[in-house]
Amino acid sequence: MYKLAIFDFDGTLVDSTPGIIDVMKVVVDEYQFEEGILEEWRHLVGVPLPKQMEIIFPDRDEDFHLEVANRYRAIYDTMAIEICPPFPHMKPLLRNLKDAGVVVTIASSKRSNLVQVVIDHHDLNDYFAMVVGAQEVTHHKPHPESVHITVAKLDIPHEHTIVIGDSTFDLDMARNAGVDAIGVTTGVHTKEMLERSDPTHIVEDLVAVEKIILNGKNGKSV
Repeated sequence: MYKLAIFDFDGTLVDSTPGIIDVMKVVVDEYQFEEGILEEWRHLVGVPLPKQMEIIFPDRDEDFHLEVANRYRAIYDTMAIEICPPFPHMKPLLRNLKDAGVVVTIASSKRSNLVQVVIDHHDLNDYFAMVVGAQEVTHHKPHPESVHITVAKLDIPHEHTIVIGDSTFDLDMARNAGVDAIGVTTGVHTKEMLERSDPTHIVEDLVAVEKIILNGKNGKSV
């Protein structure tokens, strides 16, 4: 059994991907961005928003990146709870992990206050030992800083830690940190995309995630 499970948030614990893409569509329409921007943008879910803008618009300046990011945030922030419904089995998963003595945390590329709003709304505070969001790190996914901060604060060795995420950014973070990883096919990245990051496991839902965490290292499941 793993002692520490570090979960991504969007697309992993909550089914926020459709809502996030809807907000992206509004921004794309408002700015009349060229065709193809939305498709590029949706695959960057899991990257901090300002960095998304830098990647999509490398020839535009920082003020423009911040303007678009702030417009997205202005829309998203009013819908944070609505956009983030829990995935099936999320609450039983958290309860069962807690009962088994597994420490559970979140490592997200979004602002931690928005993660906390959803946690508060669904009365989940007792299940999470800590939340590491965009403001808590200097280097974002796929950099391993979020994992290193979590492991150090909780004093749990890397070899007893596993990362769970729906994107290559999560899985690459795990690999860069030297910990095991479970890729879940519930977000924007397909199974084929997740395979490129060579996670320890790839599964379809949180039921399978729970079994792996509680049963330890049983080989790669694809």
